[in-house]
Amino acid sequence: MTEPNPVAIWITPLTLAAMTELSARTAPERIGLAFTGIGDDWLEGSLPLDERTRGADGTLHHGALAIVAETLGSVGASMCVDMSRRLCLGQVLHLQHAGPVGRGPLRARAVPLWIQAQSQLWEIQIHDDAGARVCVAQLALAVVDRPAVPRA
Repeated sequence: MTEPNPVAIWITPLTLAAMTELSARTAPERIGLAFTGIGDDWLEGSLPLDERTRGADGTLHHGALAIVAETLGSVGASMCVDMSRRLCLGQVLHLQHAGPVGRGPLRARAVPLWIQAQSQLWEIQIHDDAGARVCVAQLALAVVDRPAVPRA
């Protein structure tokens, strides 16, 4: 007996190209974050370890991982709502680092832990090129009504 296919959670799905376009001229693009995969209930990205993401000691600047986690979690959360009517706003970002990271590229996968009408919680796991986990992040988001745009 085969298992049933999972049901996609996306209400407003985006293509990888659309995600890349939305990130043009923003922090994710500046650090080299690339959207690399999307499934029924996950989103993936990769980050180089180069001059854009290294700290003074030559290892990964952990702030770059905050950008990765916030970006993947926010994009995933936004695709789970009707983006014409609702916004997902990051409230709390918690990261746990395993230690210094000297090799890349890094791979990140975001999955929802819960999706509710007023809030979402996403987990983002980040691994180095050898598959070792270097960071686990959780992003809590509020889901709010999109404000009305005043007429000009």
